Amino acid sequence: MDSKRFAAISIDLVITALINNIPFFFLVIQPSLQGNDPKDPAELMSRAFIASLIAMLYLVFRDLPSGGSIGKMIMRLKVVDAETKAPVSAGRRILRNIPWLLNWIEIFAFIITRKRIGDRIAKTDVIAK
Repeated sequence: MDSKRFAAISIDLVITALINNIPFFFLVIQPSLQGNDPKDPAELMSRAFIASLIAMLYLVFRDLPSGGSIGKMIMRLKVVDAETKAPVSAGRRILRNIPWLLNWIEIFAFIITRKRIGDRIAKTDVIAK
């Protein structure tokens, strides 16, 4: 199960990187290559922030579909209530992903305890479909 969950997380992180890098390319790199980079450093930082914000939103809202994230769908996993194993509300699926904004802390917590901080907060678990 841990290998399927690790694969699902890996898939989602690759998607997150693509979601970050594609807007970053068009908002920051391409204008710079064309000599149109902003003169104001704050504008450059705001463009980079927008690209990162899009990726952060994917991390938080990726489990919103009832089937879970793309990684969970591919690996045939689902998010359930930790006690009853019943499906959880959209709100709890979002709540469990907010700690992903602390990415390395969340990863280390999972490696050490085999349970994510977000799963502890939302009282959820990930199981095979």
